[in-house]
Amino acid sequence: MALSVEHLLRTADTMEQALLAIENQGNRDDVFFDIYRNAAIKSFELSLETAGKLLRKALKAYGGSPREVDKLVFNDVLRHAGKHI
Repeated sequence: MALSVEHLLRTADTMEQALLAIENQGNRDDVFFDIYRNAAIKSFELSLETAGKLLRKALKAYGGSPREVDKLVFNDVLRHAGKHI
């Protein structure tokens, strides 16, 4: 089973660009600093959510019951995924 990681890569690239923009922003009181910071935070949240969804799909491929995998909280998804590395 092939997982599509295009969206995850896109959110990671967006976060990287936002962080670079923050570094280049000299004035923390400027509204652009807030815009870049918010973009970095949102990109991180999207990356984390996308990674969780991909891990759930991968766990289902390892023979886990789809319903049981769907019931797992994010920390448990990470623990179960770590067992299959």
